[in-house]
Amino acid sequence: MTGKKIKEILNLRRIKQYGETTLGKLTIEGVDKSWFVLEPGGPDSIVEGSDKRISAGTYKVEPFSGTKYKNVYELKNVPGRTYVLIHAGNYHKNTEGCLMPGKSWGVLKDSHYYVSNSKVALKEIFLEIGKYKEIEIRVTNQLEK
Repeated sequence: MTGKKIKEILNLRRIKQYGETTLGKLTIEGVDKSWFVLEPGGPDSIVEGSDKRISAGTYKVEPFSGTKYKNVYELKNVPGRTYVLIHAGNYHKNTEGCLMPGKSWGVLKDSHYYVSNSKVALKEIFLEIGKYKEIEIRVTNQLEK
């Protein structure tokens, strides 16, 4: 037995909400690195197509490839929602409920957060989690007041 983990755990801690966006910090257990994540604003929603963030909770993460997004990951068993993906994107207009990682973040003049270098962040994350058969993400709301 080598002691290598067979399960990887991602932690997404939502930290800020501004306009129609939510900003979070993503960490991976055992990895000394973190990323920012852009999602739609709150409140948490179980309504498909609502353009609101998903409910806080723990979800299984599996590889996914579709016509628009290839070789990404999907959060499974999200209450009331389907095709919640982890994919590249920098602005609110690039998501309808998915998680978009970035290396840094900022604020647009029209009161939205954005993330930058999303493709680089995505590649880094996928390199870390691609080694594991079992992946889960824990999403928590720890928004600043």
